[in-house]
Amino acid sequence: MVDPRAKVLLAVLMCGLVVGAPRAADLEQQAAEAVARHHLVEARALYRRLAEADPRQLGYEVWIGRLSSWLNDYRTANAAFDSVLAIEPQHVEALVGKAYVALWRGQFAEADALLGRAVAVAPDDPIVELALARSYHFQGDDTEAARHVQRALALDP
Repeated sequence: MVDPRAKVLLAVLMCGLVVGAPRAADLEQQAAEAVARHHLVEARALYRRLAEADPRQLGYEVWIGRLSSWLNDYRTANAAFDSVLAIEPQHVEALVGKAYVALWRGQFAEADALLGRAVAVAPDDPIVELALARSYHFQGDDTEAARHVQRALALDP
């Protein structure tokens, strides 16, 4: 039998840990504010803390991937997107994020393949349409790029 005093002490210690630690919602708010201020390294560190605390929230890893790509840290970006895709192979935001990394690196065939997967999962997603527009623009086909921009605007005016 467990000593009742031990239970009380454990409860007090656990409360102290919870009260002393920032809540996930607070960290998310801080991360969003850091992104808004263009403090990308700070935001990425906050999203890493969130991801470590709750690895089931794949959105945190997507943010780590986005921020890493914006920081030109493509290896970390791809690792973050790949970790999401390993769990959820049809995760549209991770597919699009990884496609952007490929575009920025001039790997158009890989970007096209990733965007093709995203279209198959979410054919009416304006984010996918904008990514397609960027891909066509990067590859010099502004007519097709404009078509995808128009489609994105039609889907989400």
